[in-house]
Amino acid sequence: MGKHKKPYHKTVFAEAVGEAPVYWECPECGFLSGDPAFLDAEHPCPICGASGGEERRRFPTDRIRRLDARIRAYHADGDGEIVVILVATFLEAILEDILDRIMDAHGADLYMRRMVMDTQRSIGLRIGKVFPTLTGEEFEDAASELGYREFPRRWRTMREARNAFIHDSPFNGARETIDQAMASEAMELLDQAYRLFVLMSNRFVADGAHTG
Repeated sequence: MGKHKKPYHKTVFAEAVGEAPVYWECPECGFLSGDPAFLDAEHPCPICGASGGEERRRFPTDRIRRLDARIRAYHADGDGEIVVILVATFLEAILEDILDRIMDAHGADLYMRRMVMDTQRSIGLRIGKVFPTLTGEEFEDAASELGYREFPRRWRTMREARNAFIHDSPFNGARETIDQAMASEAMELLDQAYRLFVLMSNRFVADGAHTG
């Protein structure tokens, strides 16, 4: 699955309203837009021009939206440890969704997609192996090109804090607490993740070699 260098259409981001944003997906090419007008199927897709067909689906999934709501409730209660643990889970879940979208765009059937995700379960392998194999680019390079150069490093730092807190490792030492500063960092990553992963989807699904 070769490297994609086609110019990609400017993404319209959904309004930030203190909850999971709402994007609408073109069923023909997978393009995602936060433009409310895009909900109307008569509004032509800026990538493939499709209009008037199948109803446009909402992104992110209801599963992600429920997790987002729980995270924000814990953050409002000041429970920073749960916030960091759940944001780490959230980021892994939304990355899985994006990888699945990319594989689907390249014609991989459900069995193949499930096999890849089942055999490549660790987040390190998904970022360091699966993503480059599917896109032809390192995750860090793609994030940087899309305007989120620090996101991979900050995500890695948060994963390390989460792991040190959960796992009593004799090698790295346990972490007794997670402070509110780390929880605030996690919330920033949560909000940024939507925009970054929508941009990645629009680049590697809608602007890539979509076969659907």
